[in-house]
Amino acid sequence: MTLPSKNSTDADGRDGDLVEEATTWFVRMRTEFVSDSDRRAFEAWLARDSAHAEAYAQAEALWGEIGEMPDPRPASDGTENPNHPNHANGAAVRLDAQTRPRRRRSRRWYGAMAASLALAVAIGLWSVGGYDGLRADYVTAVGGTRTVTLADGSVVQLNTDTAIAVNFSQSHRRIELYRGEAFFTVAKDVNRPFDVVAGEGVSRAVGTAFGVLDVTQFVTVAVEEGVVRVSRLDAAENDTAGVILQAGEAARYGRAGDIEVRRDDIGASTAWRKGKLVFADRSLRDVVEELDRYRPGTIVFLNADIAEARFTGVFNLRDTDKALAAIEGSLAIDVIRVTPYLTLLRARD
Repeated sequence: MTLPSKNSTDADGRDGDLVEEATTWFVRMRTEFVSDSDRRAFEAWLARDSAHAEAYAQAEALWGEIGEMPDPRPASDGTENPNHPNHANGAAVRLDAQTRPRRRRSRRWYGAMAASLALAVAIGLWSVGGYDGLRADYVTAVGGTRTVTLADGSVVQLNTDTAIAVNFSQSHRRIELYRGEAFFTVAKDVNRPFDVVAGEGVSRAVGTAFGVLDVTQFVTVAVEEGVVRVSRLDAAENDTAGVILQAGEAARYGRAGDIEVRRDDIGASTAWRKGKLVFADRSLRDVVEELDRYRPGTIVFLNADIAEARFTGVFNLRDTDKALAAIEGSLAIDVIRVTPYLTLLRARD
């Protein structure tokens, strides 16, 4: 998410833009890191169109109705935070009776605003399992890991927010990775290949050790030991289809296109098995995407350009706050914790 810059004046035709602008400003102006330039930009946005102040007031009213999201505004002694934009010292613009929301807004618009403000809570609630948790045999919560020994002696290590189903018979061993990441140390059985289905592909092994990651639009398969054949689902029974991965190699595939093969640092990519997160000259976008997997809620960029900054570090995966502190300490970036489910990153003035 970037800073609001669109000029939405048509409430019926551009409600989506207006909702995004108002809620972004609302979140940003409630934090303790509001700068003078933030306030000036906020005042200019309000002055640009009367609908902006109305949308902002709607966001404020709805925030109070979402009880699950704690209000970060009050100080520890219960007094009002002077940084709140409605405070006399916080901003020159106050939302008076003329700028309060008109009740004639459509239900669709009102619902969009509520959904936008509730997004962080929804993400937090869904992360505990959702539909995948109901159909899986083994699951982990956000931030959790788990080791399972299967009936054939194979060992599966589940990373954060992962769900798998197990289907063993006398002729096959099949794992479905619904989401997340798992590492498989496969017990050898030449009569029963070991298949892991993820996305639009399947990885087949007999006796080997490999990991499968499915958290974005692509699935990644990385081999630590032995040999794994990766193919499309519709070609799984064709022994000549797909690609063959040796130890130290990884494959990536999406819904369509070729299966890409590359060399991989298996130790770094599976460091989570030892409780570590390893980032070696990674873009902040990649780092945040990884940290997000281990935290409830979401981390949002307020400035798109900072996502390309480079970052290096090794951290305990159960203490991602230290990684955020390191980002703040080594880069010109402020980390703003709005609620337990919403963290913002913005360029430091």
